[in-house]
Amino acid sequence: MNKCFPIILLVLLSACENAPTEAVKVEKIQLVVTASGELESKQTTMIAPPSISRMWQYQIKQLTPENSRVKKGDTVISFDNKSVMDRLIDKQADLDRAQKQLENKEIKETETEQELILNIAEKKMEYEKAERKADIVDHSRSDNDRRKSVIDFTIAENDLFLAKEKLKFHKNNKLLNLKLAKGKVNRLTTEVNNFKNDIKRLKVKAPMDGMVIYRPNGEGEKPSVGDNVFFGQPVLELAVIEQMQLKAQIAEPDSGKIELGQRVKIMIDGTQELVLQGEVVELGRVFRDKSTQDKRRVFDAIISFVQPKDTIIRPGMTARIEVVTEVIDNALTLSTQAVELDNGEGRVKISGVFSEKYQVIEVDHIVGDKVVIGSGLSQGDIVAL
Repeated sequence: MNKCFPIILLVLLSACENAPTEAVKVEKIQLVVTASGELESKQTTMIAPPSISRMWQYQIKQLTPENSRVKKGDTVISFDNKSVMDRLIDKQADLDRAQKQLENKEIKETETEQELILNIAEKKMEYEKAERKADIVDHSRSDNDRRKSVIDFTIAENDLFLAKEKLKFHKNNKLLNLKLAKGKVNRLTTEVNNFKNDIKRLKVKAPMDGMVIYRPNGEGEKPSVGDNVFFGQPVLELAVIEQMQLKAQIAEPDSGKIELGQRVKIMIDGTQELVLQGEVVELGRVFRDKSTQDKRRVFDAIISFVQPKDTIIRPGMTARIEVVTEVIDNALTLSTQAVELDNGEGRVKISGVFSEKYQVIEVDHIVGDKVVIGSGLSQGDIVAL
């Protein structure tokens, strides 16, 4: 038995030497939050159907191709104007009738006024004639003739007064009638001009220079000629691609780690991955669902970056980001292979010469394939894999 003991000990020692192990290291660790996002322009404007009276659905008649560059004042989208044109034709006919009625009324009122002026002239002649008869002193005339002359003068005087009042009333009434007729013409003229303006507005002009980007509807479909859209529904977006930023979606568990001013590594997807450096400049105020299909809660973070001059990037391009939230200079680390995790608690296996034991450790962070140890081990400790 004593002769076999050295051999058994040698076998055990050889087995211990061959077992894979790892030593606890001290190194600099960066804690990183990863997320995805989409490029967008800092300066954008939405294009939607204009507000047209009694019109809620609009059919696209002409559409500028996506990714086209347009100048301010260029037509970017046109909507069908048939319904507005029909209403314009009806209203124009009403306006033509009202203008004709106004012309006829002006002629008729003028003729009536001339007749009343002539009537005044006749009554004035009768008045003057009756006045002369009443003023004649002729003792050869009978009392009845003199009284008749006075009565005729009174009647002529009243007739002249009545004729003047009729003219005065007519002038006042003429002003009112013409005012009403002109008011109708002005109202119809305004409505006709509004319809003409609506027809012009259905050809939507670009309010600024930019690139045309189609806006998908609730079902994810982009607009095309012949489609019907509703009032207030964005159809196009004009973007200034010389001024870009990244809108990232931060998961709710990582929301407390993101702060303004943090440096960000941006990896823009494409035929060749483009890596840029950016900075968090704005944080969203509310959480939302990531998408209609994905109900994970996220909030938006705006990241600014210096746009490269020799590379073309466009709104809608996807990107991945890494935000360094903390730097640990002297972190105790092991590989994830060396640590068994159970409900957030970690343990490692420490091999002895004749036995193995498990050591419980406190895990602070897991970064990639490394575990940052809070307590339970020291630098240089050897653990089995």
